[in-house]
Amino acid sequence: MSNAIAPIQAFQQEIQDQKTELKAILPDHLPVERFIKTAMIAVQSNPSILEADRQSLFTSLQRCAGDGLVPDNREAALVEFNTNAGTRDNPNWIKKIQYMPMVDGVLKRARQSGEVSIITARAVHQEDEFDYWVDENGEHLKHRPLFTGDRGQMILVYAMAKMKSGDVIVEPMTMEDVNKVRQASKTGAYGPWKDWFERMALKSVLHRLARRLPNSSEIMEMLGNDNWMYDFKNKERDVTPDQHYPDEDFQKNFPKWKAAIEAGRLTHEKVIKTTNSKGGLTPEQKAQVEAVEQGEPA
Repeated sequence: MSNAIAPIQAFQQEIQDQKTELKAILPDHLPVERFIKTAMIAVQSNPSILEADRQSLFTSLQRCAGDGLVPDNREAALVEFNTNAGTRDNPNWIKKIQYMPMVDGVLKRARQSGEVSIITARAVHQEDEFDYWVDENGEHLKHRPLFTGDRGQMILVYAMAKMKSGDVIVEPMTMEDVNKVRQASKTGAYGPWKDWFERMALKSVLHRLARRLPNSSEIMEMLGNDNWMYDFKNKERDVTPDQHYPDEDFQKNFPKWKAAIEAGRLTHEKVIKTTNSKGGLTPEQKAQVEAVEQGEPA
């Protein structure tokens, strides 16, 4: 038992050492203390996370924080996977951690967009009453779940959003389509698809819906954090981010970083390293950070 506690205690100190960096990334509505507490609960619930590459764990936590989510398996999850750091002929498998936004996290970000008044995703079972149609007045949906007795097997999932303009957007998805997504997943037989099948199915249909939402770039960028799971061409994938840090996020976070650097709470190097979780700064963004006058540590 003491052997299990020691790594958790070490991680607790490590994440406390990351507190300043995490606070600089997190949105104002999410206190860093809550984020750290949730991360600790995730590790205590699944200590094998600490057997993975530690850098991948902290990079995943930074990505999660950058999206304003907590790793509680509802808004986001920390998923273990193996990656080959060697070659096909001489494999060297390493366990890593990847952050994955979940259903509640996608819904949370959509509600924060300012465009959506209602958004939901639901599973439909065989004995439910369900209808979806399109006419000259737009898209329509009727779903009455069976509340007594056996609802039967799940037959489809759907996501629906009502915009503040009054427009309704509906995206249904058959189980055949859901299973095609699952089959394309590298972890289709285990991990989240095995443990949380319904939630993964709902997230798949939310992914489709998000493409149709106005100003959906932030949501699509967040959903892109789990592209590593999928291999639609049946080839090995390089999961290293290939995009630069979004300029919209940079403009939003730069004043906080600037204040922290000037106060000596952050260094230029730590800010630049933190942004690597979203692809790294452009040369112009990096120059702007490095131009801030470094204060003396408090």
